Amino acid sequence: MRLMTFGLILFGLLPLPEAMAQDNLSVDLPVEIRQWFRNPDGSCVQCSIGMCGVDQNVPAAATLLWDTEYGSRERGGSGPSRVADYCNRRGIRAWNVVGDDTFEWMKWACATGRGAAIGAGANHFQTLVGYDPTSGRWYVCNNNSPERIDSYDEAHFRRLHLSSGPWVVILDYPPHPARPEYRPWWR
Repeated sequence: MRLMTFGLILFGLLPLPEAMAQDNLSVDLPVEIRQWFRNPDGSCVQCSIGMCGVDQNVPAAATLLWDTEYGSRERGGSGPSRVADYCNRRGIRAWNVVGDDTFEWMKWACATGRGAAIGAGANHFQTLVGYDPTSGRWYVCNNNSPERIDSYDEAHFRRLHLSSGPWVVILDYPPHPARPEYRPWWR
């Protein structure tokens, strides 16, 4: 049974257990925070950008779903022009990329410690939280099930991304600080 489960994880058909994915992730958000961005009403683009905003400490992006000092809440479906409009109104710097280069942009985002809000699934946006170039694994948090991180091989991820149309939003801010590394300094 374990071998079968591992095989389903390997081929991207089951979510990757959180503990196994942790070292490969560019986005560093615990489940409790990811659940703030569960998609209640078709606001998947804002949910995904919001997760990236929390991770990169960009409050204007992190609070897109709520009325705040940064602006009125943004709810419902979005396209690239709506994202550009509310980013301009809230002063959010973002790369809002549509077209053939989205795979390279997503790889760059993860290589530089950032996540990305990505088209993933028919008329849906999710949060890219990591990419492992050695194994070719992509790690995605679906805002319809934010309690887990899904893992995809290259072929499955390509189909997932292209099914929505190639579009990504990457915040133009530094990534979160490096995770602390505890060492027994007394040795």
